Amino acid sequence: MSVSSKTRAYAVSGCAAVSLMAFSGSAQAEVLFNSLSSPNTGVMGDSNFGFNLPFDASFATGASAFHATDIALLLNQAGAVSPGDTFTVSLEGGVPLADVTFDPSLGLSVSPGQGPVLGSVTLPISDLSTSLSAEHFSQFASLALKPNSFYWIDLNIAGPVSIIDGPGVGWGVTSDNSGPGVAEGYNSSDPTDFTFFPNNRDGGEAAFQMEVSGIAAVPEPSTWVLTLAGFGGLGLIACRRRAAPAPRAA
Repeated sequence: MSVSSKTRAYAVSGCAAVSLMAFSGSAQAEVLFNSLSSPNTGVMGDSNFGFNLPFDASFATGASAFHATDIALLLNQAGAVSPGDTFTVSLEGGVPLADVTFDPSLGLSVSPGQGPVLGSVTLPISDLSTSLSAEHFSQFASLALKPNSFYWIDLNIAGPVSIIDGPGVGWGVTSDNSGPGVAEGYNSSDPTDFTFFPNNRDGGEAAFQMEVSGIAAVPEPSTWVLTLAGFGGLGLIACRRRAAPAPRAA
């Protein structure tokens, strides 16, 4: 193999290595929100309290687009449940964080009824255990969530269930804000007049227990810069080596 061919091979191999390192680093698993691991301090929606659904728990994306490969909620079957009663879990929102403001009296400038429903899944309430258990929803994994945006998970019910009997579904809550994204998150329910208020503070209720985890959907801009720099730098080396004069024979 000639010197020129070797140089081109090294350049191509080096570029491939740079690209592989850049892209592999951009697809790491990430947890945007996790109050699921925190101690349970109650159940919102238990028939003993008579709180009405819908319930909403928010989370925010970071600098990269995101696929939520798993969303888990701590739920139970609460109150009287009739045949045909169902619960629906929806992924909603996508409001830029720059447009979200909070007023201590009025709550968040975004309301649960605002923003599109991006996806939803409906299941029989009878599928739930009467004890709190983590219910996992991977049905939203194909949705690409925008970076630096505000989203929320909405829990609602439908069917012949009576308001007097309670909502039929309970969602565990916690007073612990130490999990990823929890202190920055908001919740909405009957006690907050169905307006978003911060978890465990400023008039908000305890945080709903939820986990949102997944992977970055596309490389960050810095990754593209690193990749292009690798290609450019190695290409420049190859050009200089090709331009160098051949050694004279003795």
